[in-house]
Amino acid sequence: MKSIKKYETIINEALRSALEYDTPEGQINEFISFFGKHIGSDRIYIFEDDEEHHVTNNTYEWCAEGITPQIEHLQGVNMEVIDWWYDTFDEGKSVIISNVEELKGVHQVSYNMLKYQNVCKVVVSPLRHKGQIKGFFGVDNPPAVDYNALTMFLDMIGTMLISLLKIRNTFQKEQYNASMSSYSALSEIYFMHLIDIKTGKYEQIKNVKHVEKECEELDQENFSKRIYTTMKYFCTEMYLSSVLEFVDLSTLDRRLMETNTIVHEFIGTVSGWCRERFIKVDSDEKGRLWHVLYCVEVIDEQKRREKKLLYLSETDSMTGINNRGSGERKITEFLEKKKGGLFCLLDCD
Repeated sequence: MKSIKKYETIINEALRSALEYDTPEGQINEFISFFGKHIGSDRIYIFEDDEEHHVTNNTYEWCAEGITPQIEHLQGVNMEVIDWWYDTFDEGKSVIISNVEELKGVHQVSYNMLKYQNVCKVVVSPLRHKGQIKGFFGVDNPPAVDYNALTMFLDMIGTMLISLLKIRNTFQKEQYNASMSSYSALSEIYFMHLIDIKTGKYEQIKNVKHVEKECEELDQENFSKRIYTTMKYFCTEMYLSSVLEFVDLSTLDRRLMETNTIVHEFIGTVSGWCRERFIKVDSDEKGRLWHVLYCVEVIDEQKRREKKLLYLSETDSMTGINNRGSGERKITEFLEKKKGGLFCLLDCD
């Protein structure tokens, strides 16, 4: 009872400490680090399962001073390596290993993995919530304590962590939806993709129905293959070569080096004048381009307005003849191109 009271006090203090942070990520990291410091373990961590790929990933970790972090090495861990842990979780129990040597010859792969991390004893509890959150939360080398009290303590921590992970997921979803909504709100966008430059894969953010219908049989993963075929349908022959040069991902890092966006205009087969654009999203730790947005927007109406304004600025409204300003601009163009010509001025009263 005394241990449980102590743990309840720690949980309350940890929660208060975590709530000092503004983001869910900060709250979760503070929450587990508070426990690590107050119960005297070597390492506390959270793993979240990726059932689609049948792996589990170390997403959060706190280490005591002098303990080597393992989070970078514990990504994409095959769930079969610790399948017996999951069997225990399915029974609603925590995994308690009071002496890792007991695993030798019985669960050899688990033994090798824990031994490599200098783990002598470990207690791990499941994290599960309605299929939305699945994983586990563990403590390496906890102090010599009543393990039943410790597992009860971890169950209480797990409940708090599930709440914090739910808040994080909601926060991330809202941020993502807000970003996608703001991107899609750009005027007259025909289609927009978020592209991973390193892999060439993309995520479709927006597509109009008739383009989507034409492209439904195309490569759904590789941007370069998809855009090449899309543009053969969507772009007029006269502009096709320049469009394909523009969407070449191999030269994009150089072209976006000094700017955050580049554009190219062409005439489409469906809606007239269009503008394609690459927007830099982020770079990797070495400063190399990582993610970009690619979008195509219809600017035919804008082009018509520009053409009308240009006509009004260069033409005499009464006679329809080019005005003096237009003539002077033409002279400048001819001089730059070293071309000859004749400029005639007529003054009519």
